[in-house]
Amino acid sequence: MQSRGLTCPFRFNVRRNDAIEVATCGLIQQLLETDETGICDVERDACESCAGSLPEAGRFVNTVFPSILNAACADWLAQSSRCQSTSPSARRVQDLLAVTENAIVDDQDSSNGNLASCDVYLCCSDATDATLRSINSVLHQQNANVLVHLVIDSPEAAELGSVYGSVWNVLVHRFESPTGLFRAVHDLAPAARSEFIALHHARAFSMPNRIDNSIAELRRTGSDVAGSAMQTPTGEIAAISPTDAYESLFPWPTLVFRRDWFIDLGGFADRHGDEDVELVFRGLRSRGKLHRLAFPTVQLNDQWIPAPLGPEPKYEEHLHSLRHHGIGYPHHCVQSDVVIPIYGQLQYVPAAIESIIDQDGAETIVHLIDDAGPESVDSLFDNWRSHPRIRLYRNTKNVGQYVSFNNVSEYFETDLVTVQDSDDISLPHRVNTGGNLMRLCDADFFAATMEQFGDRQIMDQIAAHERYRRSYWPYKNYFTYFAMNPTACFRTSMFRRLGGYSDFGGRQRNRGGLDSEFMIRAYFSGARFAFSSSVVSRHRIHPDAATRRAETGFGSETRTLALQECRRRLGIFRKCVVDPRAFGGLGRYQEVTQRVK
Repeated sequence: MQSRGLTCPFRFNVRRNDAIEVATCGLIQQLLETDETGICDVERDACESCAGSLPEAGRFVNTVFPSILNAACADWLAQSSRCQSTSPSARRVQDLLAVTENAIVDDQDSSNGNLASCDVYLCCSDATDATLRSINSVLHQQNANVLVHLVIDSPEAAELGSVYGSVWNVLVHRFESPTGLFRAVHDLAPAARSEFIALHHARAFSMPNRIDNSIAELRRTGSDVAGSAMQTPTGEIAAISPTDAYESLFPWPTLVFRRDWFIDLGGFADRHGDEDVELVFRGLRSRGKLHRLAFPTVQLNDQWIPAPLGPEPKYEEHLHSLRHHGIGYPHHCVQSDVVIPIYGQLQYVPAAIESIIDQDGAETIVHLIDDAGPESVDSLFDNWRSHPRIRLYRNTKNVGQYVSFNNVSEYFETDLVTVQDSDDISLPHRVNTGGNLMRLCDADFFAATMEQFGDRQIMDQIAAHERYRRSYWPYKNYFTYFAMNPTACFRTSMFRRLGGYSDFGGRQRNRGGLDSEFMIRAYFSGARFAFSSSVVSRHRIHPDAATRRAETGFGSETRTLALQECRRRLGIFRKCVVDPRAFGGLGRYQEVTQRVK
């Protein structure tokens, strides 16, 4: 029975307790796996607040339900000796309590406001009612846009093509011989349409919020892969925290992961049945982030028979990457523009140019800009003037690297542009790695890992674990610098669409923080990022570097003001949809830069 004005499908057993109307919450009962009513009772005013609070991307379910569930978890654990119990039920409720506490306390939203979108793959060997119910459980996901990929490798499942062939968000993939889900996902991942991939079992039922909650948790925690426990007719298949052992952490029908993480790893390895276990194991060894959801997201309506584990894989890392241990993807030759603004420190410039002009598997057009520095660049320009892929420019006054970048963007000749500081070194595979990962992920913005090197006195002050700095997915309040700029490459069209780098107000203020503002603005404008674990650049540390100088380095007034402005804009971007071009500075100082013939 529903009381007047409330239509929550989980609300039942409505009654009055003294003068207060209460009802039992079926959703809380499901999550706690209990038939008890007392601890699952909710007063009417709380029900009204919960029912009226719409789900928000990157949040739990809505902004009210975590508080209600938190109280129920606390009540459940308070009864008898449950709080001291180590039973699966007690552990589940303890995990739920922690999740709800985080949802209540953590008000930082790492979502860019986009609806959760995911490509979901399942391999079908028949067209029975059980298979149809399984498919429909994915199609009926709440608060998420799913594209279902039906992998048909059996004649008994051919009928599914006609059943779902006209459904707008279903793609049917027919294979002449049995392929298996893992190999099919590997082959089809580059043609996916979203940033996330989920695996599904044809005898499983996905909980209505599986995709929404999984992606929300990936975004909230900045993780690469998420999984959960799974319900089966014979009991719950647990999800466990990672150890050094080669073992299954999650039942594979619960896995949801980032597409760029999967492709950067080289996809699945050539294994026999334990491809899912090896993928997660390799991802963790490659410093990926794993997240275990607190409650089951999938119910398997069949006996769970996991494939036997093969031998523990042995890895040999190459520049922080384990991509070569996966089946991998073909790489194409990449074309990219490269911008190198020059302001002093000429002793480093030749090495920077040489590192980027002759890349493996790539052809670059290098734009050298004399930013009116204290030293003449005439000799340097004369040395490179005749090179067919070098373009030369001079600024009539010093405006900084970001304005210089903006000003030469009208001369770009390719679809990609790569960032290159005049004192850094690009490794030979940099442009090929970035361009191909962007192509395979249909991404707009690439970043990876950089190695810091240089001045021995400064390097001695840097902790060993900070020698390598890796790009990461923004999470919680870690937003101001998540894509390492010395590794960045992005689409020319995206750069222009966003209005280029911003303008903080004059030469001095424009010398720091504009790269942070640009990546924040790109993220909240819906640009698609692709991150690699590979080391692609060497970032030189020396006393004259912009981050080390007294006037522009860490702790300086310039950098402090830039950080404040980045945070101010982050607050704006989080609150509402903005026109990103309104914050760009493209064209503002165009007359300063002149091309040299």
